[in-house]
Amino acid sequence: MTHISTDISDITILCGVDKDCNPESVGEIQIKAGEIVGIVGPTGSGKSTLISDIEQLACGDTPSRRKILINCEEPDQILRRDPKKKRIAQLSQNMRFLADMTVLDFLRMHAKSRGKNSDTPQQTIRTANTLTGEPISEDSQLTILSGGQSRALMVADIAIISDSPVVLIDEIENAGIRKREALRLLSGRGKIVLVVTHDPVLALMTERRIVMKNGGITGIIETAETEREVCAHLSELDEYMMELRDAIRCGRSVEGSYLDAFRSAGSL
Repeated sequence: MTHISTDISDITILCGVDKDCNPESVGEIQIKAGEIVGIVGPTGSGKSTLISDIEQLACGDTPSRRKILINCEEPDQILRRDPKKKRIAQLSQNMRFLADMTVLDFLRMHAKSRGKNSDTPQQTIRTANTLTGEPISEDSQLTILSGGQSRALMVADIAIISDSPVVLIDEIENAGIRKREALRLLSGRGKIVLVVTHDPVLALMTERRIVMKNGGITGIIETAETEREVCAHLSELDEYMMELRDAIRCGRSVEGSYLDAFRSAGSL
C-alpha cells in the first residue's frame, strides 16, 4: 500500500539504467533531511535527468527506469499528479518571476497561502538581501528584478515560506548570489538539498557527490576533510569575487583595499 507523506525525513533513489540500458553502478542512494548532496559530471552525463526523476517522483516509468521512494515507501500517485500536493521545490539559474506585482505583495500572498506569520515577508526580504549584493526593496516589481535578485529571493522564499522539504538546485553558480550561504540556509532548515553543479565551491561543500556518466550513476564520492579545507579557501576567493563584482557594478574603483584583499586571497 502506498503512503501520502506530509513530512519527508528521507528520500531513496532506486537506481536504473544508463543511456545504453546498462545497469547503473550503484543500487540505491538514501538522502536524509538536512543533507546536501551534489550531482556532478560532464555536460550531457544525465545530471538534469536525475533531478527530473526526483522532481517527478519517478516510479520506473522514465527512460532511466529509476524509482524514488519517500520515507522508504513508494509515494502515492496523488503526490505525482496534483500540483497542490507537490512537496519538492526546484530552483534553476534560468527561472524568472512572471507575476506583475511587488515583492512584498507576492510574499504576503505566498505567506498567507502557507499559513505563515504576518512578519514572514519582511524576514524573507531581509534574508534574500544577505545573499545578493543588489538590495531588494519591498516595493520592487518582481518582473524587473535582476537574475541575482530573483535567485536570492527564490532561495529565501523556499527556505522561509515554502514548506517543501526537498529542494533541487540546477546549476545556479552563475546566478550572482552568495552560493555557500544559500546552501547553508536551505540545509540548516532541515531540507534535503540536491545540487547539480560544475562549481568546485558548491561541489566541495556537499557531504557527498553523485557522479554521472552516459546518463547513469557511476559512483558516490564522500567529501574528504582535505577537500573541505580546499572548499574553505575557494569560498574566500568566491566572496572576494562577489565584492569585486558589486564594486564594479556600482562604479567604484577596485584599487586600494580591493587589491590588498586580492593579494591576501591569492596567498591562501
